[in-house]
Amino acid sequence: MIIVNNVTAIAAAVGFVLGIIGLFGTKRIVAAIGVVLCVAAVTITVLVQQHTVEELDRIARDFDAPSGATPTGPVDIESAPSLPTPEPVDEFDQPGTNERNYLPMNLGDEAWTGPVGDEGGSSGTSFTIDRIDVDPGCDAYGMPPESGHTLVLHVRVATGDDQLTAMDASSTLNPYNFVEIDSSGVSHGAEFGACTAHEKALPMNFGVNQKYSGTIELIVPEASGSLALDPGMAMNGPAGWEWTY
Repeated sequence: MIIVNNVTAIAAAVGFVLGIIGLFGTKRIVAAIGVVLCVAAVTITVLVQQHTVEELDRIARDFDAPSGATPTGPVDIESAPSLPTPEPVDEFDQPGTNERNYLPMNLGDEAWTGPVGDEGGSSGTSFTIDRIDVDPGCDAYGMPPESGHTLVLHVRVATGDDQLTAMDASSTLNPYNFVEIDSSGVSHGAEFGACTAHEKALPMNFGVNQKYSGTIELIVPEASGSLALDPGMAMNGPAGWEWTY
């Protein structure tokens, strides 16, 4: 279209020259009209061509501009907004363990055991050691230990809706899973005691969605120290729980 426009401008210029020559002839009025029209054609052609060139220049600038830049001017890279650096997020917020890989507990704290990935969920079992009696008097027909000290743990249990997990919880609260850590840091496996009446003991089997309370009797070497429940839990997790008494 620009080439055709140029041809039109050349033809108009030739007509202008011929019109000027015609003014000196016999038909001066017709020649004058031709000159005026040629001048108008040349003017319009030049204006159209100038507008077309400016439009092509603008399209070329927009095409060469970087992504996100405004079409009417250059982009100020330094003033462009920057995205904040994302903060790392821990997948799981694990509770802290002590140097023995036990979860430190206070008497009255609630512990939980159940499927991995359902921490504290409805399918697991929670239990609480409310009190630890040291060397209490034996009940009728009870037998004090020949050596060591008797610990009587007062325990509450609440099971969830999974039968297998409830069964696992009853084996977790086995007296032989308890360990005493004495004042010198030596660990001793606890033994089962027979000082208190059998009817006070925590049941040995748990059902789903039920609550229990009872005692667990242990025999340990020392009358004070730390007591750990170590059921041999899953790898890469806490080994168990630990209370001070």
